[in-house]
Amino acid sequence: MSRRLLVSAVVIAVLAAHLDQASSLLSAGCNTSTSHHHRRTAASPLIRLHATSKETDLTSLRKLLTQATSIHDKNLASTPPLAQISSRLHDLETESSDPTFWDSSNSARNDVVTKDIARYSRLKLEMELWDQLRNDATEALDLLEEFHNSNEEDDEEMVALTQEECQSSAEQLLQLSQKYELSTLLSGPYDDSPCRLLLTAGAGGTEACDWVNMLYRMYSRHASYMDYTVKVVDESAGDVVGYKSVELLIDGPQAYGWFKGEKGAHRLVRLSPFNANNKRQTTFAGVDVVPVLDEEDIKMVDIPEKELEITTMRSGGKGGQNVNKVETGVRIKHIPSGLAVKCTEERSQLMNKQIAMNRLKAQLLAIALEQRLQDINAIRGDVVEASWGAQIRNYVMQPYKMVKDGRSEWETSDVDGVLDGGAALEEFVGAWLRWMRAKEEKEREELETAGY
Repeated sequence: MSRRLLVSAVVIAVLAAHLDQASSLLSAGCNTSTSHHHRRTAASPLIRLHATSKETDLTSLRKLLTQATSIHDKNLASTPPLAQISSRLHDLETESSDPTFWDSSNSARNDVVTKDIARYSRLKLEMELWDQLRNDATEALDLLEEFHNSNEEDDEEMVALTQEECQSSAEQLLQLSQKYELSTLLSGPYDDSPCRLLLTAGAGGTEACDWVNMLYRMYSRHASYMDYTVKVVDESAGDVVGYKSVELLIDGPQAYGWFKGEKGAHRLVRLSPFNANNKRQTTFAGVDVVPVLDEEDIKMVDIPEKELEITTMRSGGKGGQNVNKVETGVRIKHIPSGLAVKCTEERSQLMNKQIAMNRLKAQLLAIALEQRLQDINAIRGDVVEASWGAQIRNYVMQPYKMVKDGRSEWETSDVDGVLDGGAALEEFVGAWLRWMRAKEEKEREELETAGY
């Protein structure tokens, strides 16, 4: 492509992007929320190619593009080729177009194929976007190099537009590649399942109930930030403010895999608004994360009746006399582990008991996988303890500001950003996933060295 044609292409691409952005803003009104596929962290300042600093500016752009392409190349190495994905997608779509495919007798296969079509379609679109961004950034950088090496007088506006195209494409490629890199760490057998988050007030009284409310807000906003759906399944209000407990159902691609690292005790330190002397106070809340599994996944789990303690309760809330006056709610406790689940969603005690039993089985399976056990009967005492010495993350608001994860050692002073559930919390989740991968690889190497 000639220099003149390449310049024209870059200008058209940039102007089209600006027009598209303006159109989106007009149609969205004052709504500033965006899909996580187009989210951007705080944008880097535009690297202008001034005459006195061209070499420095080009070096910065080269580093940015090199970083982005390095992660992109790593992702491509661990992903099937685009042609293979397209072929597989075509085969699945052909299979699903058969009139007999949707027969009720073929329901199990229907679910598998439908999920695979969605997964491969999403991956195909992502890979095509990566290639487009990489080509745009590379061509723009080549053009900037040509501007830099040319003895001709540069058109400042043209240089600025070309530089903006290069930086914007490289930044988007970097962010999307980093996000996909994290998704490759979510390869557990249940990682693609929806999940339930149970937030429970620990030590701290009223302060702990307010802390549960803060975590409820943080995780709800983070789920929306990640384009997941959130539903409140159950809640128990605090005596003064907040909640004694809240149960959330979060659904979306790899929801359980993304949130499973949040399981544990979360510690808050701040000047308590509920303390008459406004003294600094420490409080705790427990977070439990459980996958929502299909009947097919849990059908092999058998729990002896003698290991279960089943109690009933009034469900409360909306639903008529049967719900409010009859004990339709069910609570099941697994005695060996101390795990307990309850269900008050349905009007029938029998249905609530079945749902609660399925949840208990899913929780035991997830714990067995986490502890690398061969049998759920080996699980003992995995209940999250929300108290001193058990915390996985500390949120300190006084006398200084810091959030620190005790496992990955990731930390930030942006406490408000983390509690708002946006990119700051995403960084903590990503740091934990990388830490877990490194930990597993180290353990694997130690086993190999030991001859196992």
